[in-house]
Amino acid sequence: MKSRRAQLHMSETIAVLFIFFVLVLFGLLFYYKYQQVAVKERQEELLAARAMDTTLKVLFLPELICSKGEAEPEDNCFDLLKLRSVNEIFKDHLEDYYFNIFSYSTITVYQVYPETGDTWVLYSKTKPEFTRVEPTYFIVSLRDEIKSIGEPHYGFGVVKVEVYS
Repeated sequence: MKSRRAQLHMSETIAVLFIFFVLVLFGLLFYYKYQQVAVKERQEELLAARAMDTTLKVLFLPELICSKGEAEPEDNCFDLLKLRSVNEIFKDHLEDYYFNIFSYSTITVYQVYPETGDTWVLYSKTKPEFTRVEPTYFIVSLRDEIKSIGEPHYGFGVVKVEVYS
């Protein structure tokens, strides 16, 4: 009689331990899935932040910004004279300077007004086997001093920065 009672207590203890470990296993699986989603969201946030940082770096490049001598540069303005010739500078110093600034990204400027269709690819370094692209767009004014004598001619353009992860 005592051995049966001991066996019953032993079976109850084993059943309680089994249920406990099943609950712990479910908790670990839930935590693992939660961490996977949290890591993915964090990667998305970091990629978006990197895209915005790269866009800001492009907007304030002295190689592109509208300036006149020692005067204050114009905000959100690219000089078309500089823009047309900057490709050679970027190509000459792609690996030693500009890669440290822009990493794996593509920077393109589209002119949308007054003439549409002009496109300048300023920088293009695609990441091998990239998984995701985060594009950002920014509207800038484009100053052209060649078209008119005296007063500069202004247009509008879109800067598209694509960052690869």
